[in-house]
Formats: sequence, C-alpha cells, structure tokens
Amino acid sequence: MALAKYFIRAATAASQILQGFDAEDFEELLNDLVIGIAFDEQACAAEGRASLDLLVRLVARLYPTICLLPSGDEAKKLAKNLASLARSINEDITIARRGSSALSHCLVVGSTDPEISCPKFFLGSDGWIAKFSAEGPVGAGSSNNAFGAGAAACIAASNLFRHIFRDQITGAIVDEAVTFSLFDYAPGSRANPPILDTALDLFLLGLGAIGNGAVWALSRVPHLQGHLQVVDGEQVDQGNLQRYVLALERDIGQSKVKLARRYLKAQRDLAVDGHSARWQTLPIVRCMQHVAIALDTAADRIAVQGTLPRWTVNSWTQRGDLGVSHHGFEGEMACLACLYLPNGAVPDEDQVIAEALGLEDRKMEIVRPMLHNGAPVNEELMREIASRLTIPVEPLLPFVGQPLRTFYQGAICGGAVFELTGGTKPVRGEVPMAFQSAMAGIMLAGEIIKRAPGDVPDWTTAKLNLLRKMPSDAITERRKKDRLGRCICQDADYVDVYRAKYEAQDVGGFGKT
Repeated sequence: MALAKYFIRAATAASQILQGFDAEDFEELLNDLVIGIAFDEQACAAEGRASLDLLVRLVARLYPTICLLPSGDEAKKLAKNLASLARSINEDITIARRGSSALSHCLVVGSTDPEISCPKFFLGSDGWIAKFSAEGPVGAGSSNNAFGAGAAACIAASNLFRHIFRDQITGAIVDEAVTFSLFDYAPGSRANPPILDTALDLFLLGLGAIGNGAVWALSRVPHLQGHLQVVDGEQVDQGNLQRYVLALERDIGQSKVKLARRYLKAQRDLAVDGHSARWQTLPIVRCMQHVAIALDTAADRIAVQGTLPRWTVNSWTQRGDLGVSHHGFEGEMACLACLYLPNGAVPDEDQVIAEALGLEDRKMEIVRPMLHNGAPVNEELMREIASRLTIPVEPLLPFVGQPLRTFYQGAICGGAVFELTGGTKPVRGEVPMAFQSAMAGIMLAGEIIKRAPGDVPDWTTAKLNLLRKMPSDAITERRKKDRLGRCICQDADYVDVYRAKYEAQDVGGFGKT
C-alpha cells in the first residue's frame, strides 16, 4: 500500500485543522487504517451510485487502504468499477480483500448493516435530502436527483475524518443523525421538490476544487439544457488531485476546462463552451449576465461584480465554514463586492510573498519588480531563498525559470516548503479538505438549478461547518449592503450604468431577457 503521490497536499490541509499536527504521526496513522465501504443492491440505484461514486472519489484521495464490501450480484459488479475508480485516483492504493485485514472504520450505503466490529457510519439520500446516521441504515433513494446523495457523501467523509482525528479537532463530535435538505437548508426541513427540466444561460468562473464539485453535480442533473460557459486558465497539476474530485492521475497536465467538458458530455442538450484563459482577459466578460463563481480570491470576486452581471451565485471555503451566496446589484441586499470589502489595512501581495520567501528586506528591490514584470526566478535567487528558509535548494530548482508568483504558489501555497520542513513552516492561504470543497461545489450547483427558473431566495448567504456537528439552527442569513457606503453598488455612476445595461430586460431567471 502507499499514500498518494500528492499526499503532502492532504497533509497541508490537515495541518490547518489538527491541533499538535505532526507530519510523521499523521502519515503513520493513515497507514494503519483500513476503510471499508459497504453497499447493497438498493445502493445500486441512481442516488446510491452517486453517493458511492463521490465517496470513493473522496476516500481514495486520503486513505491508502480501502475495502469494498458489496452485497448482491449487482453490487459486486459495481464494486469492480469503484475499485477501478479508486486506482485511477491513487494508482498505489490497496484494495483489501474482505477478511484479509481488520477494518478500522466502515462507511455504509443502502439498507445493509454489515456484521463487522468497527465504527460504522451510514449514509443515504432522498432527492434533495442528505441523510447520515451513526446508528443504522438510512437507505438510498431511486430518484434522478443527486444533490442529497453527493452531500451525504461529503457529510459521511467529514464524520469519518472527525472520528479518526477527534483528539486533535476542538469540538469534534460525530453526528448521531442528520436529515439535511439542500433545497432550503432549514433545520429539520424535508423540502424535496422534483427537479424540472432546466435551461441554463450561465458563466461558471473557476474550475478548481469547488468548480469540480459543481461540475460533478451538474453532470448528473436530468435533462439539462441551454448554454454553459466554463472558464479557467490553468491546468491540473499533481497537487490539485488532493481535493479535485473529478481529477484522476492521468489528468495531470490537462486543462481544467477540458476536464470539466469531459464530464459534462453526458448533458447532450447542454451546449458547453470552454475558455482556457483567465476570465479577466475574455472580451465576452462584458456580456456576462448570470455568473456562478468558484474563484479563489476576494479581489477576483470584487472584480467580477465590477463587470455588472445581472446576478451572481457565489461559493467559498474558508477556515471555519463553507457556503454559497446570492447577489443582485440594486435594492437593500448586499452585492457580491459588499461581502468581500476589507476591514482595515490589508497587506499588499508583494509584502505577503516577501515574508513567505524570507525576502522582507528585499521587497522593493526584488519582489515587487519581479511580480510586476513577470520576471523568472534564477538559480542565484533560488539559492538565497533556500538559505533564508534553511531548507535544501535541490527540491526548489525545478522552479528556476518560472515567474516569482508561480514559484510562490507552488513552493509555499503548494506545500513544497511545508514538506521540506516536516510541516514546521505554516502554509500560506487556505487548503481545504476534499469533502469541504466538494460540498461547497455541490451547494453551488444546487443554487444554479434552483435559480434557473427565476426564483430568488429570501437569504443572501447559507453556510455550514463540516468539522462540527451538523447545524441545528438556521444557517441562512440576510446580508445588507455595506453599512459604510463604500461599495460600488452604492455608487450612483455604477448604478446608472447597471440600470442602462438591463433597462429593457425583465428581472428573472436564465431564460428571461
């Protein structure tokens, strides 16, 4: 057995969650685990298959040994496909045979309750409703709605992680029972309407970890029609595989746009245009009316709002929570930019990068000019950085010739320095766990589908924390515009331009122009 080649990214994410994190202890513990995935014939129906697909995509990225426990002929056939999927995610993963080693934990889909002596976590769904229990089977629905099924996989993966690392997560409690509707997020809600034929006219900006989760869900929506434009200028790299649920090892080096379009091929009535470029460089950004956002930075989100789309649906992960938000531009409710306006002084990018690379005293001389003109890092500077960070230079030499910003993203944000220091140097930026990003993406896709007919929710943000017990209180919130009047949605010139842009158009969903 072996941990995935991109394991260091998983360790990086875990280090931001676990108290007293030690890289060697983390690796040793994972190597001692055997995660079972049990399922029966009921789980071979549509919703159960969706849960199992995403469950394997989540579990195989972190745990080096899994054991598939199918019950029934159809389940045994499905197990072969799931084993193949797991190996395509981590080619060195061990697929243990039943009885060959003791299970440490078991995730169960369907109506089965296997007789095994280890902690068992049961997951299932019914349309929009995700179900989880630590007590017994919850069943798998047979509808063609995969939203609850996907959310259930994320909830189960989070409970598995919480249980394994319960001594290192403050307030980590395994959920006893969860019934959670992704339709309205209300506590105790069983809102579960059918998904009607949906026509899109939408830009999806960002195909990273959240974008992967959104595409996973959108690819399973029945009878999706219309026009979807997916935008991302980057390629899949090895570090991405830690939490990109669509990406397989063979996808390394492929454009993220091509990856998304491959999964959306099943939507035969949906025209999908891909743009392998930064969204800001596209001439068509002026035409964006309906935008779903899975971008990384606050600056990008504010810039998107500056293009004056008619409305946006936004999703995020951050330390403490994940969620989605809806935004228009006029009225009393917050626009997208309102949510991301800084409070107080914010360090410049050159200051952040200079500090991370140990070059604070050379910020003006080296860092700022190199960021401005995109100059490549030479070997002399690389050796100076390695010396200042007290790490060997050899692992950094492959970055020679790349722009300083690219080096920073790979070496610092990507975890290379974290690995070289055994986890003693913190990572800059947020590196979520795979189940967090996937959940945010599924929620984003759900809001796209719900918003398509023109329905506008009575809340601005909906958020939850998968590292805590699932919420018993309402998780939606109405957010008003910036109280200091600093935002562009409170600027008369911007408002006039927005009104002129949509003067002759109805307010509503994708199809209303």
